[in-house]
Amino acid sequence: MTSSPPSIITSVERHRRAAHRYLVFVDGRYSMTVHEDVLIKHRLFKGERIDEDKMRLVAEDEERQKAWSEALKQVGRRPRSEKEMRQYLKRRGYVQTLADEVVAMLKEQRYIDDADFAAQWTEQRIFSQKKGKRLIKQELQHKGVAPATIQETLNQVSPEDEERLAFELGLKKWNVTGGGRMDKKRKTAAFLMRRGYSARIAGNVVRKLADTYRDETDGDEEEPSDWFE
Repeated sequence: MTSSPPSIITSVERHRRAAHRYLVFVDGRYSMTVHEDVLIKHRLFKGERIDEDKMRLVAEDEERQKAWSEALKQVGRRPRSEKEMRQYLKRRGYVQTLADEVVAMLKEQRYIDDADFAAQWTEQRIFSQKKGKRLIKQELQHKGVAPATIQETLNQVSPEDEERLAFELGLKKWNVTGGGRMDKKRKTAAFLMRRGYSARIAGNVVRKLADTYRDETDGDEEEPSDWFE
C-alpha cells in the first residue's frame, strides 16, 4: 500500500485570539492550529511540502506542547506535588507516557520538587493556618510526598514554635467556650487535636490556659492530675 503524495502548505495565518498560535492551511483547506514553537520546529511555512508522517509528528508535538503549557499554568497558580501534577494531566486526558514526559521535564527544570513543595506547604499550614504536624503529615501523604521527605520537613518545625502557635489558637477557643473549667479544657483540647496537634501539646496548652484563667473559672472542680497523660 503506497502512501498518498505530499501536500503543499498553501497558507499560514496568525490566530486572532490565541497568542503564539497559527492556523495552517494545506492544499487550500484548513488543516490544523499549532503553537509557534511547533510551527518553527517542523518548518510549517507556506510552500513547504507535508506528508502523512510529518502530520503525525506535528500532531504529537502539538499535544506535547499543549500538555506542557497547561502544566506550567498549574504550577504558576500554586506549588504542586508530583502526584498532583500527574493527576491533573490524567484528568485532562493525556496518555501516561506523555504525562511522564511532562513531569520529568518539570522536575528537571525545578518547576516541581516534592521537597520544596512540602516545605512551602508546611510553612503555610503551620504559621498561617496554625495547623498541627499530625494534620499536615496526613495532607502531605495524601499529596503523594514520600514519608522520608515529610518527616525531614516536619523536623524543621521546632516543638516550641508548634506549641506557641497551638497556645495562640487555644486561647481564642478558650475565650469563646462556655461552661466550667473542665468543659473549657475538654472542648479546647478536642479543638486543638482536630487541628492536628498531638494530645501532649493540647494538654500542655489547656493546663497553661487553666492556670492563667483560674480566677475566672470555677476552680473548685476536681480534675485528675493525669488527665492528658
